[in-house]
Amino acid sequence: MNWVAANWYIHHLKGHVSLVFVTDNESRVHTYSSEINTTSCKLTVLDLPGFLQMYYPTLTTAKLLFDSLDVSLRSIQSKDHNLPELSKSENPSESLDSYIMPSAPSIGHVYPEYLPESALAAGLRSGQFLKGILHVSRFRPTTEATVALTDASAVKHQPELKEALAARSEIMIHGLQHRNRAVDGDVVVVRLLPRVHWKTVSSDISAQENCAAEFVSDSSSISGSKPNQDCLDSETLSRSLPCGFVVGVVSRNWRDYVCTYVPKSTESALDPKSESGWIIVTPWDRRIPLIRLHTTQISKLTRERFIVRIDTWDSYSAYPSGHFVQTLGCIGDLETETQTILIEHNLIIRNFTDAQLNELAPLSVQRPWKVDPEEVKKRRDLRSPTISGNPESEDILIFSIDPPGCQDVDDALSVQWLPPIVDEYGKEHKRLQLGVHIADVSYFVPSGSYIDSEARRRSTSIYLADRRYDMLPGLLSGDLCSLWSGRDRYAVSVLWEIDMDSFDISNIWYGRTVIHSNYKLTYELAQRIYDSVTAENISSNSFAMEELVKKLGGLEAVKNDIPELKELNRDECLTALDKLSKSILLLIDIASNIRERRLAKGGLELESVEVSVQFANPETRTGKLEDLIPKEPLEMHNTVAELMIFANHWVARRCVEYYPDRACLRRHPPPRPEYFDEVKRCIAYRGFVLDTNSNLSLANSLKNASDPNDPEVNKVVRQLVTRAMTNALYFSTGSSNMTQDQFSHYGLALNLYTHFTSPIRRYADIIVHRLLLASLGDYRSLTTTQSELNSKNTELVTILENKTDGLFSSEELASICNHMNEQHWAAQQVQRSSLELFQALFFKDKPVDDPSRYAEGIICQLRGTNGFIAFVP
Repeated sequence: MNWVAANWYIHHLKGHVSLVFVTDNESRVHTYSSEINTTSCKLTVLDLPGFLQMYYPTLTTAKLLFDSLDVSLRSIQSKDHNLPELSKSENPSESLDSYIMPSAPSIGHVYPEYLPESALAAGLRSGQFLKGILHVSRFRPTTEATVALTDASAVKHQPELKEALAARSEIMIHGLQHRNRAVDGDVVVVRLLPRVHWKTVSSDISAQENCAAEFVSDSSSISGSKPNQDCLDSETLSRSLPCGFVVGVVSRNWRDYVCTYVPKSTESALDPKSESGWIIVTPWDRRIPLIRLHTTQISKLTRERFIVRIDTWDSYSAYPSGHFVQTLGCIGDLETETQTILIEHNLIIRNFTDAQLNELAPLSVQRPWKVDPEEVKKRRDLRSPTISGNPESEDILIFSIDPPGCQDVDDALSVQWLPPIVDEYGKEHKRLQLGVHIADVSYFVPSGSYIDSEARRRSTSIYLADRRYDMLPGLLSGDLCSLWSGRDRYAVSVLWEIDMDSFDISNIWYGRTVIHSNYKLTYELAQRIYDSVTAENISSNSFAMEELVKKLGGLEAVKNDIPELKELNRDECLTALDKLSKSILLLIDIASNIRERRLAKGGLELESVEVSVQFANPETRTGKLEDLIPKEPLEMHNTVAELMIFANHWVARRCVEYYPDRACLRRHPPPRPEYFDEVKRCIAYRGFVLDTNSNLSLANSLKNASDPNDPEVNKVVRQLVTRAMTNALYFSTGSSNMTQDQFSHYGLALNLYTHFTSPIRRYADIIVHRLLLASLGDYRSLTTTQSELNSKNTELVTILENKTDGLFSSEELASICNHMNEQHWAAQQVQRSSLELFQALFFKDKPVDDPSRYAEGIICQLRGTNGFIAFVP
């Protein structure tokens, strides 16, 4: 058919245009070439290698890819012709009894063959086989793996398993033979070994183990990180575990693997002058086996990291066979190592497409962007009358508190006193209004738009040590949605009226607003203001503000730190500073009360070690790596975090009330009891007891696990408990396998929780915004295009007012939640890996006699008979 099309072009173009016909069949090159009249037509017939050589001689990556694929395909085809026929039983179940123990490989084979699909299906139906996902130990990848059962119902057919799997539905797989060519992430079918062959997990450190890299826990384990599964497998289990062996693979989890090539002594048979041959490459992920690969540029690969894909793993091969995909760059190069981290965590980074960016074209034309007067009429206006031009606007002091250099400002805060009220008994009650204001991303990202689809695919912004990859285009994330000070912005706000005598919520308001943030503060500056005011008990008068200015370094220093004050004279500056400092004190007081009440119900205060990287150019995060700075915990960190938790909880309550079967929430299951076994043994040596019956009893145990002579003890204990936490997950409240008592958040001690406060960097928050607004009768964010949103068509307006099907169904939401969980987890791991990379680079470049090359640590756990784990404060 292709050759027919080529002939048509030959006669149609009559030699005016040169043509190239490319075929993957070498024999046809000569045949087709002989059929054409070279004097009357301009047609060249080439095979693919000839095409690459003639037109792209410098494109070495393409040649490498073709050569590797070609050899791999030929290898597979030649093996397929020689494969022995598998024996097939008329009744598949009759052959199952012979698989109580794994069969020996056939002569000339390394591994036993998989059972036929019919036998696997029969074994699963009868309960003799179990199905699950294979997870290979990161620390002992050649000896230990587990299969997490995806259908535990089969256990009913094997009574001896019920007790063994009561705590965890996992089967241990010991050794490569029992793993039988399955790769991490594959869905496999296993059969149990007889109980006499069940084993315990080793706690010795293997040659490949690097627990130091795994020990650093993310403080967000309450809000999203998984437990350190590999360390837990080897540390918490002292009893025999159900063990089995793989008899078949249902589906492969083969993906792109970043690899390196280091010639081994066993490859000495290769001609040192030859650039072509089969080599064994080492994946970056230690859980993946060595891969057999054919290449025509051996010497080039010895200096680079490159991507490989597995094609097949035959029973007569010790290694899987794969093909080269592309090079990433030289080993040790920062860009190469960063791309390696992203690829290995399956995070695909790509530029926003023209179709996506074109949706923002009307917004990008208007510079500077201004709020739409018609839209403002539909919102509660929290700006001052001098800015809004509306004497009815509320004039609320609003400001944000973020890390230095933050561009994507999701949230801002406000607090102000309200007139007191008198109850029926004549008692006067002080009232206060607390506000959390969140960027109204859903206004700019309608459901179903191209940008919405891309944001859903990404699910989260990715923050690395030296860069970030935004979930949304920069025009939105760093400008129009970001709640910058001194600019009018759309927000979705939650306003609480709080009785300050009883601390009860007397009223709560949700809705869309227009705000004009007064200040963009850093955590450090807000903390300095708070510390300066409280240190001397500074009161509210001009003399006291003069004292505050002195403590902050003088008026010029204050104006440099708070640019919004630069245009004010001294008196105006003091007045503004007085109002700001009062608000900061009030926020800390309110947040402390909220936190105290939550902790009293069992909220956990866990410990983490966070380190930031200091560059020569801190604003752009470029230049020489100068220092690693441990993050100093501040009261302002706790204050902002607590107020965000407060808002997330109340929005979750609203969403569940109006959409009980399709609300997007975040749950945190209680950790498995066995995950605490090693922690309990560890702290028992210091005379402490860990009560894990509930989050409240655990919180009390953590308070009591303190040594007045050694403050690091409590930090270590909290670190160990952090590692034992399960991961928090997004879920749909309509999921059939969920009951309401499973909705709660264990770590935060809240019955309902969601993510609402960071829609610029998390897609889950955008979903929640749409739910919240729909519960208020505002369906404008559910339109498909911005033109629909601004339409004056009365028929469309009527449709929108009654539109609820723009929300995801429970089934759609459940699928999206699974995707968001995967992306969120991967982004966290990439962030940690990036920081570890920069830490390694920092210490690598230090001379041996440099004191900063060394750090003090605390041995907190022994590992088997040959190692220990150290905690570096």
